[in-house]
This record gives sequence, structure tokens and C-alpha cells, in this order.
Amino acid sequence: MTREAIQTFSYRISQASKSQLVVILYDMALEYLKEAREYTDSVADNKEESHGAYADSLRQCGRAVDLLIKGLDFQYDISGHLFQIYLYIKKQLVKCITVKDSDKIMHLEGLLKKLRASFYEVSKTDASEPLMKNTQQIYSGLTYSNRGSSNEVAAAELNRGFKV
Repeated sequence: MTREAIQTFSYRISQASKSQLVVILYDMALEYLKEAREYTDSVADNKEESHGAYADSLRQCGRAVDLLIKGLDFQYDISGHLFQIYLYIKKQLVKCITVKDSDKIMHLEGLLKKLRASFYEVSKTDASEPLMKNTQQIYSGLTYSNRGSSNEVAAAELNRGFKV
């Protein structure tokens, strides 16, 4: 995953509610699958290097699915069904590491996109506050400080709100 994507996900996580975190996990898993699918084309060019990155992307996707599994609340019936779907995805990811089949990866992407869409609809109705408190607000565009204006965020005071 690119550095920019990691920064974007970090920001989204810092501002997310519980239901939005689930959507973010789906987005991360889909990003890793997309990355793995791109490596399937380059596996023939540089086998060892691209296979390592391909397998690593699939493992990272598996970690995102593991977090989705850990977040299930089994007092609801739907959690059992989601658990079965997540286990199927995990098994297919293991197969994809050895087989390098972009069709299987696209199938997994389709499953995750459908699940993401339903959780996205739920997250739109969630009015709860972000889980992380006291996170830094990030604003895009022209910023102003006591030193004038700039297009970049000026270095904040070193104490960041804490007494030194």
C-alpha cells in the first residue's frame, strides 16, 4: 500500500465511529486485493520479488478479515453467517497465494464489495461520536497562523496542548 493510502486510512480511522471502522476495514481489504491483482500481471516478469509482494498483499488482506472476525458480536444471528463468509474468504486467500489466479481475487473483491455496501448503508445512520478522542483535526487548503498564511500546516506548538 502506498504511503498516501496509509495516511488516508490513518486519518479516517482517527475520525471514525464503530460502524465506520468496519467500512474502513473493508476498504483496506479491497485495497490489498487490488494490489495483489496488479501483481498477478507482473509475476511472470520478476518471479521472486513480485511473488513476495503479491503474497504479502494477500496476507495483509487476511489480517483485515481477521479484524472483521474479531469484531463480530455472536449474540446476533447475522454474525454466524458473516463468520462463515469470512472463513470462506480466508480459505480462498490461502489458495490464492499458491495459485496466483486473478479471477479468484476478483471473486473475493466482489464478495467484499457487497458486504462493504451493506455496512456503508448502516454507517450512514450511525450518529455516534468518533471512538478516538483528542485527535488532531486536519484541514486541507490555505492555513493561517500567527506567522502568516501558507499552503502547508505550520508546525504546531511543541506541547500540543499539554503543560510542559
